[in-house]
Amino acid sequence: MKILKSITTVGGFTMGSRVFGFLRDVMTATLLGAGPVTDALVVAMKLPSLFRRLLAEGAFNATFIPMYAGLLSNKKEEEARSFAEEVLAILLVVLAIFVIFVEIFVPWLLPVCVPGFIKTPERLELAIQFTRITFPFIFFISLTALYSGILNSFDKFAAVASSPMAGNIFIIGFVLSMASFISTPGYLIAMGVMGCGLIQLLWVIIPTHRSGIRLRIRRPRMTPRVKKLLILMGPVALGSGVYQFNTLIGTALSSMLPVGGVSYLYYAERLNQLPLSVIGTAMSTVLLPLLAKQIKAKKVETARACQNQGIEFAMLLTLPAMIALISLAEPFVKVLFERGKFGATESIHTAHALMAFAAGLPAYVLTKIFATSFYAQEDTKTPLYAAVLSVIVDIVISLALMWHFLHVGIAFATAVAAWFNAGFLGYKLHKRGFFVFDERLRRFTPRLLI
Repeated sequence: MKILKSITTVGGFTMGSRVFGFLRDVMTATLLGAGPVTDALVVAMKLPSLFRRLLAEGAFNATFIPMYAGLLSNKKEEEARSFAEEVLAILLVVLAIFVIFVEIFVPWLLPVCVPGFIKTPERLELAIQFTRITFPFIFFISLTALYSGILNSFDKFAAVASSPMAGNIFIIGFVLSMASFISTPGYLIAMGVMGCGLIQLLWVIIPTHRSGIRLRIRRPRMTPRVKKLLILMGPVALGSGVYQFNTLIGTALSSMLPVGGVSYLYYAERLNQLPLSVIGTAMSTVLLPLLAKQIKAKKVETARACQNQGIEFAMLLTLPAMIALISLAEPFVKVLFERGKFGATESIHTAHALMAFAAGLPAYVLTKIFATSFYAQEDTKTPLYAAVLSVIVDIVISLALMWHFLHVGIAFATAVAAWFNAGFLGYKLHKRGFFVFDERLRRFTPRLLI
């Protein structure tokens, strides 16, 4: 029941975030439709989002939380605080250098990322300008990940889970309040994305301070703990990097499609992300510190039971969501997006992409749960191998299907690769005895399928 309560807390706030995220997307679709400006804006938002998943939500969370939670489980709170301060010092320097580098070199980086934009200079120029506005988001959101990891390790999930909702509310409020002063919605939304990162950082810093955890800014040093963190982050970063490389490949391929293809995939993915974020993110957020503590305390049976309960709860919600998104894709898209510059044609193209994405929804969630089990055991290499293989599958199928099925082929390839990834990780966990169909799961599975 404690697990369920924590998952419900994270899932509820994530649902709130997605609702406001949809309102933001509805606003974007109404103001911009699915044309060159939207294509450019989507690319500008994807780049910082890509590095957020790579650094903040990916490698950093997967390695920092088990180490930090492990220190807490051994009653070493002062050591845990010192470790967090060491990490903060390194983060501040690395992130500042990284953001400055991208701001300077983005005119040369973007043509490599979206080669199809070279044929439409207007889209490329807009994408460069928008990216320079949005990219500082990665600085704020990576620091947010540090403070979020601290709060999650203390089982304080509400502030972390609600921070994206606060960010989305800020974007909507900013665009609506400033629309009378700046007449170009694309620039307004880009500025809102950058401000969203700052709001999310403040949202988690304040409750961290109220809990009595105040991190001091130290001189950056490569301490043994920081070195261990970086060593463990290596495979996770490579694994996340493979995924993000795959995202770049998908964006590059879709940029070669007729104008609007990038936008159709974006809107479809946003809808598919709703159950994935509410269920998958909630599961991995709650399970990672919990499993890490149990494994450190040598309670393997308890950890395995918690993982299975997570799978049970996730599938109970995910399979019906998959059926709903496939069978009702077009009505969903029409109700949410079809207004202003987003017409019936755009709805049909987006709905087809959504149906293809949704076919892999259970696999996306299972992958998050299985990967979390590996990270809790401080095994960061196996998810890397799975990621590399699934990306190869994704690219091969995308190239085979996109020329005939356009953006729908790219979306379907993503779903197939997700099932491959989930199957690979599940098999590896089963071989080491960590994923076993216990009596409860054996009784539950046939009922769920019915």
